[in-house]
Amino acid sequence: MSSSFKFDKNAFMREVQREAQKGIDQMAREQNRELERMSATYTGRPIEEIKPALQRLFARYDGKITDPELTEWAQLISDGTKITLKPDRIRF
Repeated sequence: MSSSFKFDKNAFMREVQREAQKGIDQMAREQNRELERMSATYTGRPIEEIKPALQRLFARYDGKITDPELTEWAQLISDGTKITLKPDRIRF
């Protein structure tokens, strides 16, 4: 009795890419929900009060944000401007 195995590398990589994209899209949805909650909580509040909350959000996802970006985002939240993250498409 003989058996053989053929590995389709291209099909495998397409599936890996599809699953990775699903994970990134899910993470963006979660972060957008958190940003919406922050906006509901912090609209009209001082920037210095919002910045630590934003830092915690980024830290939960192992993200990094510079102080100028943090200030800009905090100002947007304080102003009631909606922030929506849109993930890029993964390419291998």
